[in-house]
Parts: sequence; C-alpha cells; structure tokens
Amino acid sequence: MADLLRRLETEKRLLDSLSEYVILIGVVQKNTTRKKVVASVGLTNAELMFIHENGSPMRHIPARPVLEMTIKYTIDEMFDEVLNTCVEGILEGWSQIDVEKELKKLCMRMETYARKIIYDNDGRLAPNAPSVAAKKKGNHPLFDTGQLARSITCELSKVTSGNFKII
Repeated sequence: MADLLRRLETEKRLLDSLSEYVILIGVVQKNTTRKKVVASVGLTNAELMFIHENGSPMRHIPARPVLEMTIKYTIDEMFDEVLNTCVEGILEGWSQIDVEKELKKLCMRMETYARKIIYDNDGRLAPNAPSVAAKKKGNHPLFDTGQLARSITCELSKVTSGNFKII
C-alpha cells in the first residue's frame, strides 16, 4: 500500500509540475548580432524579427508574423498531442527528465516550423515590395542569407519562485 501511495504522490507531483513549464520562442538576446554580409543596417536579428513580426507602417513594411503563426499552429495542431503523451507517460512511470525530453521535442518542432515558414516562401508571408524584390532579384520575404531564420530558437523553461530557469 505504501508503494502505491508513493507512486500516486509522484504522479500527482509530476502532473502538477506540467503547469510550471514555459516555452519561449523567438530571437533570444544573446544570439542577436548579424554577420556583416555586404552592408550592415545596424539592426540585430531580434530587432529585425520584432519589426517583421509587427510590421512598420511608417517604413511600409507589412507584418510577417512568423512567431505568431508558429504559436497558433502549435496550439492548434501539436499541443494536445504532446500534453496527452506527457500525461500518459507520467501514468506509465515517466520521470521529470522524461517529461522534459518530450517538451524539448516540442520546442524543436516549433523552431523547425518557424524556420520552415521563412524558408518555404509558400505565400503565407506578405511579399516584398516590387522595389525590394528587384534589388534582391526575387521575392522571398525575410530571406537573404538565412541569418534571421537560423536565429529563431525555442527554449523550455520552468517557472520557479517567479523566475524563469532555462532547462
């Protein structure tokens, strides 16, 4: 009986801990500088991502919400499956490490999805203005060198005492 109670307490603790995890996706501050290719515009990858995510009416830049699309896709298509896998795993004896491995897989899938939006140029992103497309010799929004796409990362964090701790 004592073993069963310990197992139930462990399962409850792990199930409760699921709400403490946070997934962060974007361009983290530590990785934001851009390599100088031809000319530098003086913006970091984080600043560029912010501008493209929200658009800039003053500079006639349409919103290209790659991160927003990724979060929506994750919620609509992946989240329930991953959460159910975690719950089933916990009930089958998973440890905290197993739960975190599954959540980190979700992070990798999100990172890949966000980058794929940029790489695929499948029409979901507003096209470049004709003047920009002429300079770039093509119409592939958010893509010149691939630096911006590669700078998108996803991290699993856990909230402890009101602070994020990257796992």
